[in-house]
Amino acid sequence: METLNHSLWLMLGYQSIGFFLYLLYENLKEKSTTRSLFAVFMMLFGLTSFLLHIRLFTHTSSFYVLFPLIFSVAMLLTPVFYFHLKSLLVENFVLRWIDLLHVLPALLVLIIMLPFWVLITSHNTEYLDSVYGILLIKSAPGNQTWLIRLIINTLVFLQLLVYMFYSTGLFRRFALKMQKRECPDLKFYVTGTKLFSFSYLLMMILLISHQYFHSESDSLVSTLFIGSVLILNIGLGYFGIRFNDDYFFQCAEFLHSNPKANLFVTSRQTGANLDGEKYKTSCLCDELKDVLVEELEMLMKKEEPYINPKLKLEDVANLLNTNSKYLSQTINEKFSKNFQHYLNDYRCAKVIDLFQNMEYDDYSIEGIAATCGFHSRSSFVASFKKYSGKLPSQYRKEIIEGRIVQKK
Repeated sequence: METLNHSLWLMLGYQSIGFFLYLLYENLKEKSTTRSLFAVFMMLFGLTSFLLHIRLFTHTSSFYVLFPLIFSVAMLLTPVFYFHLKSLLVENFVLRWIDLLHVLPALLVLIIMLPFWVLITSHNTEYLDSVYGILLIKSAPGNQTWLIRLIINTLVFLQLLVYMFYSTGLFRRFALKMQKRECPDLKFYVTGTKLFSFSYLLMMILLISHQYFHSESDSLVSTLFIGSVLILNIGLGYFGIRFNDDYFFQCAEFLHSNPKANLFVTSRQTGANLDGEKYKTSCLCDELKDVLVEELEMLMKKEEPYINPKLKLEDVANLLNTNSKYLSQTINEKFSKNFQHYLNDYRCAKVIDLFQNMEYDDYSIEGIAATCGFHSRSSFVASFKKYSGKLPSQYRKEIIEGRIVQKK
């Protein structure tokens, strides 16, 4: 069974590194802050798994050389996971320089443990007691570092409690925003995120207490312990790969504006029936809808109001001398989409025009998107892919390659 435990620990490390490489590949195709943070987390967790494997399976010489690193990496896991969670629950999340303060505890632990690493690698272990004093017990061979491990594990656990408090605040503020958007169906996804966070919490508690579960003898408890961590890590990887920038806020907007996407709407309720119920009291006739569509299309093509990222339905209604209710109904019935999606289609068409204009070749994709009215990169990428069937970077690359072929 010891061989099985050895293999499971290695599998945990390789599994995490595999998730990291996949996320790195996905991020190369489409940049994402959320996936980047989760990739860093998986890389750190994989490194922690390998270091713990070295510690648990008598790789003694290697372990002592890497002794300071294992605790520094452990102190980074929770802050990085917290930032990943924050990128999910905060709209248009951006990392700031002040966020580097969360790395200070890990650096402090590394500095404290640095003399240990220097003395071990320079074979001057006789000076360890002078440096660490009562933290080492020379009379207990093989267990000199037990008090250091206890202190560091306590620090990691206290750090976990602090970030649990921070995360609870994130969930509360997120819940208030979602209530304002009136998207009860989003509770399904929020529950998934809570389970995602709870799985991480449970996994960290298991890792902190690993020395109490692990036994170098054939132990079923050890196998169940590492097996539990392995399963929890698979769950984290599954959800972490699926989540993307502003995932929940885009989902909230989609559910709110598309009744056919409602999780609690039965398959028997067609879109036509839903729209009929919604507008059954409207006095807007088909002739007025046609006139409104003509005026709306003319406004969009001539004035291009959609390049204003803060443009609202009421603003367009005022420009057309109508009310927002009639305008919303007309767009929904004539174009089978809501106002925001209608605007984004025009913005995407404008982006394609600028891609084809060589004067904008020096502009970044994000810069062109902002020029055309998109306020966030995530909403732009999602809208453009839906509109054209391709990622913006891929679409622009094909245009540039087409020019090169024409010149030849």
